[in-house]
Amino acid sequence: MMSVENVVVGAGPYGLSVASHLRANNFEALVIGQPMEGWRDHMPAGMILKSEAFASNLSDPARQYTLERFYGERGVKYRRVGNPLAMSDFIAYADWFRNHAVPDVRNLRLENLREMESGFELAFSDGSRVRAKRVILATGHVSFQHTPALLENFASELVTHTSQHTDLARFRGKDVTVIGRGQSALETAALLHEHGASARLLVRADRVEWNSDSSVARSLIGHLRRPEAGLGAGWYSLAISELPKMFFRLPLRTRDEIFRTSWGPSGAWWLKQRVVGKIPMLTSHALSQVAERNGKLELSVATGGKTETFQTDHVIAATGYKVDLKRLAFLDDKLRARISVFDGSPRLSTRFESSVPGLHFVGLASAQSFGPVMRFVYGARHAATILARHVRGAKRTAVQSLDAATGAGSARSLARSPGPAE
Repeated sequence: MMSVENVVVGAGPYGLSVASHLRANNFEALVIGQPMEGWRDHMPAGMILKSEAFASNLSDPARQYTLERFYGERGVKYRRVGNPLAMSDFIAYADWFRNHAVPDVRNLRLENLREMESGFELAFSDGSRVRAKRVILATGHVSFQHTPALLENFASELVTHTSQHTDLARFRGKDVTVIGRGQSALETAALLHEHGASARLLVRADRVEWNSDSSVARSLIGHLRRPEAGLGAGWYSLAISELPKMFFRLPLRTRDEIFRTSWGPSGAWWLKQRVVGKIPMLTSHALSQVAERNGKLELSVATGGKTETFQTDHVIAATGYKVDLKRLAFLDDKLRARISVFDGSPRLSTRFESSVPGLHFVGLASAQSFGPVMRFVYGARHAATILARHVRGAKRTAVQSLDAATGAGSARSLARSPGPAE
């Protein structure tokens, strides 16, 4: 059985970024996962990233493999803002980043992770096993898909989550109801409409929010009042985008409240023209009952103190994701029981380390600890930098401990001391 120091599980933006930082510091890092699986296999074709180009970089410590350089090598004009990035282009960029920074990803699925003495044992889909001192879980968001209880017991022919689609063209000629008001809901509805489906949006809130156009020229005073940031303009956004360790210092319940309620559902500025006036948006409509009738769904909706009922061929739940470690099937039961959680999320240290020494979580699973930035690609740089620094410090401590035990440190110190001629 092979033994390694670090295993990174997941080959999306966070896994690739963490691995690139570790390897740039000459630390062993075995990377396991289907490259960009969450983006390639769980998002409809034709989607566009909500984040601006400058906030969509994967991270390597020397900043050699940026989106700007990727564009330049292909002779494509790069703009920091105001140039929506197609998901297909983002995946191509991530593949280019991987080929340069982390070229040897093992395309396997983790089947079981259990704790061993002085580390962990990982079992993979090809039957192989690896022992590791440290495991970094960068498994993304797909495992945490959330479907409302009213919808979760219906067959997939009638109800799906947005993460279950790669091609919405199959709904051409169908009546489809999309539940939600965030970017995923709005863009899914737009794509359905453009593929020839009869789409509607069912929204519990009284309105749909739209982000402002970040490419619109602003005055110097405007920039000072609302500085550019990874998660959108504004000083609050800047703090959340750039100071995850400061966020960590907030009380746990405060962090959890911000994580759950900040950066709520809204649509990108460039999407508005594809939705407004083209797709019915049933605001202030709360789903109250669902039943199957002759191969269709009958939806009962509470609105304005009354109940309306209508039928639809299919419901797509654009209802987001909720972290719950019970959804990670690969976790051994004993290991899962040892991980301290709060409302389903792992409680982490400043090093992204769980209550089990050597087991780290990054990405969405770390957002309760380090803030909403960890729900976005922009947070990968922070996670990778902090983890690489931690591994470097742990390595130094281990060497010092060995030196103290063997006396080698004193010998090396004498060997480095300047002689009389120096």
